[in-house]
Amino acid sequence: MGAPFLRRGILLAGAMALLPLAPAAAQQITLKVADSLPVKHFSIETTKFWMQKAEEYSNGKLKFDHFPAEQLAKARDLLDAVQNRIADVAYIPAQYFPDKAPLSTVAGIPTPEVKVTVKQIEMAYLEVGRGILFEEECKKLGIRPVRFSSTPPYDLHTTRKKIKTLDDFKGMKIRVAGNVQENAIKALGGIPVSITPPDMYTSMQRGTVDGTVFSYNSIASYKLHELVKYSTTNVNLGAFVSYYAINLEVWNKLPKDVQAAIDRAAEEAIPFDSAKVEKQSAEYAETFRKRGLDLYAIDDAELKRWGELLKPVREEWIEQMEKRGLPGRKVLDAWLAALQRARTS
Repeated sequence: MGAPFLRRGILLAGAMALLPLAPAAAQQITLKVADSLPVKHFSIETTKFWMQKAEEYSNGKLKFDHFPAEQLAKARDLLDAVQNRIADVAYIPAQYFPDKAPLSTVAGIPTPEVKVTVKQIEMAYLEVGRGILFEEECKKLGIRPVRFSSTPPYDLHTTRKKIKTLDDFKGMKIRVAGNVQENAIKALGGIPVSITPPDMYTSMQRGTVDGTVFSYNSIASYKLHELVKYSTTNVNLGAFVSYYAINLEVWNKLPKDVQAAIDRAAEEAIPFDSAKVEKQSAEYAETFRKRGLDLYAIDDAELKRWGELLKPVREEWIEQMEKRGLPGRKVLDAWLAALQRARTS
C-alpha cells in the first residue's frame, strides 16, 4: 500500500507544480509625511482625514507615517526634506519659500474686489497646483502637490481708527507679512510695518502699529482681539495658502490606483477642511462681536476702487517673476480664472 500511495503522491506533487502559483500579497507602500505644525494645530485634523481616506481608497496598499511638529525637518527645511527623501511628503507653505517656489505665492496676491470663501480658494489652488504650478514650477523642483489648504481671506483689523475708505488709510501703520502685503498697504495709502506674529500683541499695545492684515482665526490665535476695536468682514487681502507635496520620483513609482486614491482623498479634504475653518472663523467673529468689537463690511464700490489701486501690485509681482524668466502673467491669469470657476461651480 505504501508504494502506490508514494507514487500517487509524487504524481500529485508533479501535477501541482505545473499549476500557476497564487499571486503574492501586494506589498504595502509606506510614505513618511513631515510637517512643522504642532500636534494640536487645527489643520492636523484635516491632514489625518486626508491620510485616512487615501489609505482607505488604496484598498490597503498605502500607509502613511506622520511626523508633525518639525520631527523630521524644521519649517524652513521642509522643501529640502521632500526633495532629498528625508520625507516622502512634506508641508510646503508657499510664503516660506518665495525664492525657491515663487510662483506658488500667487494665491497670496490681494484681490479685494473678488469675494471668495476658503473652499473656493482651496478648489482654485488644487486646480493650478495640479496644473500650471506643477508644470511651470513644481516639476522642476522635483515635487508634486497632493493636498491643498488655505486660511480665510485676510481682513483689516485696527485699534484706533475704523478704515472704511481710502482716505482712512492715511497715517495708519499696518502690520504686514511679506513684500506683496507691504506693497498692497502702500498702494492703499497706509504705512506698512513688518513685524513677526509673536511680537504683534506688544506692538499693538504700545501703538507701534495701528492694525494688521490677518484672518479672524489668526487674530484669535495671538489674542489680538483683546486690543482690536474694528475688523472688516469682506476684504480679500490675500490668504496664507499651502500644499503638501510628494517627491516626484516617489509619485511616479506609485501604482496608478494609489495615485488616484491620494488625489481623490485630497479633493474630499477640501469640503472637510473648509467647512471646519469657516465654522471656526464664524465662531470667532461672533465671539469678537460679544466682546464689543465693531465688525463691518466695506462698500462694494469702495472695494472696486481698492482693487484698481492694487492692480499695479499684481503687475509688480508679474514683473518680478518675469525678470527671473518665470511666466508670472500666465500663472496669475490662470489663478484668477480658477478662482472664478470655483466661485461659479
